[in-house]
Amino acid sequence: YGSRDNYDHAILDFNKAIGLNPNESNAYANRGNAYYNKGNFDRAIEDYNTAIELNSSNATAYYNRGTLCYERGNYDRAIEDLGKAIKLNPNFVNAYNYRGAVYCNTGELDHAIEDFNKAMELDPNDVNVYSYRGVAYYNKGDYDRALVDFSKAIELNSNDVNAYNNRGLTYYERGEHDRAIEDFAKLIELNPNEASVYNDRGRAYSAKGEYDCAIEDYTQAIALSPNFVMAYNNRGADYRDIGDYDRAIADYTKVIDLKPDYAISYNNRGGAYYLKGEYESAIVDFSKAIALKPDYAIAYNNRGRAYSDKGEVDSLTTRPDSPSAKLAVIQAIKDYNPAIGLNPKLAPAYYNRGVAWLRLREWERAKSDLTVARDMGLDIITTFHDDYESVEEFEGRNGVQLPKDIAAMLL
Repeated sequence: YGSRDNYDHAILDFNKAIGLNPNESNAYANRGNAYYNKGNFDRAIEDYNTAIELNSSNATAYYNRGTLCYERGNYDRAIEDLGKAIKLNPNFVNAYNYRGAVYCNTGELDHAIEDFNKAMELDPNDVNVYSYRGVAYYNKGDYDRALVDFSKAIELNSNDVNAYNNRGLTYYERGEHDRAIEDFAKLIELNPNEASVYNDRGRAYSAKGEYDCAIEDYTQAIALSPNFVMAYNNRGADYRDIGDYDRAIADYTKVIDLKPDYAISYNNRGGAYYLKGEYESAIVDFSKAIALKPDYAIAYNNRGRAYSDKGEVDSLTTRPDSPSAKLAVIQAIKDYNPAIGLNPKLAPAYYNRGVAWLRLREWERAKSDLTVARDMGLDIITTFHDDYESVEEFEGRNGVQLPKDIAAMLL
């Protein structure tokens, strides 16, 4: 009955067996399995406990209880039980595999790899163990070994969807986007209704700059899973990158509707508003992102830019040296300061603060920040000319004349 997934009938028979022999450890262990498969985990644990009390050498009962503890997130108990099962049966392949999986979840990746190695030694044709060990190598950042394992899993089973998925993700992390796309395409062929795969292939297309293909994949992911937050977020990013800011804002708004406490989505929507020139709306979103995540350095930097650019635009209708223009620059600097404090390696924040100091005629401070940004590897000349056609345009828009040494830094 259990092998036919008829767990209710199985439990009736195990009950009868237990009634005939209340000390039969395996009957409790097997009934525990039936309860487990029905989703009644508390009753399953009770039966596994009884099975072990009746026979402390029942490796399978320890294994079953260990796997259930793993499924319920009780990793310490799972490791203990699976270790006991292995001690009782040193050739227990599945116990090594499961304990390896637990170690992966606890971040003890070297221990996980040791267990998978042992499982592989016992059964070199087990396709699953190659995938498991590949995941451990992937999480360690050892992508070369991860690829070897995922490829071996696919060699043993050409329809192994997990191996294709994991190998595709590994290729993506290595920057081999064409190979990633090939694996995700194969995965879609095997399982055309898995939304996450379309999202992952979309990311690979996006990394190649093939935004139309990426957007098509994100749209398909959303069609399959209408509440897929990351697919909306990723599609919004691509709409932003191709300059379709209204659609980007619509996607980021959907992300916020689905996940209202997700600070990144407010920062992203704020960025789209900023690029559209709607600085007030951008400032509101950046402020919300900061309220949700007070250590969000990039959001501080972005809000500073919005304050700065809004002040510069507003000054076109007044004077570059008006009190309101000066106040906007000061507000911007007040945001760049925490951005740098939270992330001292955030080169754009130094550059932005340097430009703000220029507008306030604080030459030494400006030169210092621009130098730091440049020394960090930021191309300050290209960045400057993305905003201004020339030094002369900057001077005219802001009513300043730059010292020659600073002007030379930006030519």
